[in-house]
Amino acid sequence: MSGKKWKGKLLLLICLTAWLLFLLIQDRTHDAEEPPSGNGEELILPEPGVPEQEETLSKIPSADACIRVLILNKSGGIYHETKEPDRKYPGTMQDYETENGWVIVNEVPLEEYLRRVVPSEMPSGYAEEALKAQAVCARTYAVWQMQEYAYPEYEAHVDDSVSFQVYNQVESQESTDQAVQETKGQIMLYEGRPVKAYYFATSCGVTTDEAIWEDADPTKTPYIEGRRTGNGSLKKSLTEETVFERFIRKKHAGDLEIAEPWYRWNCYLSLAQITDNVQKWLQVRSEKTKDGILVKNGDQWIKREDCDPGEIRSVSIEKRNTGGAALEMLMEGTKETLKIRYEYNIRMFLGAPEEKIYKNDGTVKEGSPLLPSGYFVLEPVQKDGKTVGYEVYGGGLGHGAGMSQNGARILAEQGESYESILHYFYKDIELAILE
Repeated sequence: MSGKKWKGKLLLLICLTAWLLFLLIQDRTHDAEEPPSGNGEELILPEPGVPEQEETLSKIPSADACIRVLILNKSGGIYHETKEPDRKYPGTMQDYETENGWVIVNEVPLEEYLRRVVPSEMPSGYAEEALKAQAVCARTYAVWQMQEYAYPEYEAHVDDSVSFQVYNQVESQESTDQAVQETKGQIMLYEGRPVKAYYFATSCGVTTDEAIWEDADPTKTPYIEGRRTGNGSLKKSLTEETVFERFIRKKHAGDLEIAEPWYRWNCYLSLAQITDNVQKWLQVRSEKTKDGILVKNGDQWIKREDCDPGEIRSVSIEKRNTGGAALEMLMEGTKETLKIRYEYNIRMFLGAPEEKIYKNDGTVKEGSPLLPSGYFVLEPVQKDGKTVGYEVYGGGLGHGAGMSQNGARILAEQGESYESILHYFYKDIELAILE
């Protein structure tokens, strides 16, 4: 081989080698620039009769994620006089100084958060399986809330009140810690998404769906539906006033919570008290609702900030939701007539802070600014031919959507597992494990 041919082939070999090295370097650089595919949003979903498979679901927090809780002051406001909280909290504390006071946010791991939610929401002496059901509900509700901020200016997912879940009002307990640990990472899913795991204290023998709240869309939450709690059945709809009145004025054998103190209750509510409620809450609630408080304007119902009904002369329930929960109420005043919509507004305008409430077990409790539930009927009380108030006959404690906590306790005492309790109150859900 001549020297020129040998040198030419050597040069070609060097060029090819350099080109291959360049391609290899480029390929490794591309791998380094790819975003890591972590498991922060992965769930392990057990399918019946099918090996477990991993499925990535967007926006679902990981098992070790932290929830950010805005701590309210004793009056329920967000501003504190100092940046020092009045009790100890796990995790880390962040404070924000504003012209109105200090805002305090607690960032805490999800499971640690639950250790202080479960005993604050359910008595620690309840049956073990009920506590486990509560732990899964609380975890699922928290995960659902963690997909966005309720207080974006402070990046807080929730606050520590009943508006979300009561947090750190009761110290962690051995029984509730065990319930959290034995259900670690478990949440409820419907069609691959976390459910809105609403729960409440006691049912009146029936539950309702999400339509009791403003902006709710029950078609998106079919797992929350009105159902009888117990062995009873209904031949007619409780949305009909006369049917619901017959239902709520009686006790029904076979109802799950028939022996519970709040299964049935009654109280007296004067028109003077109702007028006071309207004067106290009308402006506050009008500012917080889109169409929850309307005023009659000819044949139309409109939203108007400056409405003034005067003294309330009569009250009537005009519409009921699934299960009979009050959904629309008319309040006729000396000046204007109001339409109050959604169960929370209705319960607030019919609060009985100065009255006594007579409970199912014969005990008597002082009233509160919020009526015990939206499951009630009004019986006018007359004096000299004029309505002066109403006897209120009701049942249940709380909003009535999702899981009844006392119902869960009773089912657990009857030998039901926490899984079966959850399936009892939430239709067609699946249990999944956060990863």
